[in-house]
Amino acid sequence: MLKFVTRIAIVNIGDLRPHEETDMMHTYELVRDILARGVLVKPIVVDEASMVILDGHHRFEALKILGFKSIPVAMVDYFSDAIVVESWRNNIRPTKAEVIDHARSGILYPYKTTRHMVIFDGKRYHISEVVPEVNYKVVANASKSGSEVVEKLVRII
Repeated sequence: MLKFVTRIAIVNIGDLRPHEETDMMHTYELVRDILARGVLVKPIVVDEASMVILDGHHRFEALKILGFKSIPVAMVDYFSDAIVVESWRNNIRPTKAEVIDHARSGILYPYKTTRHMVIFDGKRYHISEVVPEVNYKVVANASKSGSEVVEKLVRII
């Protein structure tokens, strides 16, 4: 495991704090993908100190829709020099402290604002590229049936 990942853990979904909004259609697609695969491939990436989600906002929302009470996360030391925050948007340049503040205040950045990168051997990688897979089984861990999920998704879209 890379140095910036402190551990993989199963945590209460209610303990996690998003810092960005999500796109509901993308979340819906992820729900379908997770159900079709039967597993969640990648964990949600969170800062261990604050429980702020750094990567995986859509997976987080999809797992909430599926009724998960606890989910796998990759805990990281956000303030490690190996992790940098960039922006997908030209007009917003968030700092790590601002990301934490947005999550704590509940005033979320717009969808796809931040991009968390890892510097490894002098190269930049998106954080999702370097976090290990967990292949967390959906059927054994979801608290809602397939029909309940479909009914909720129909109401959403």
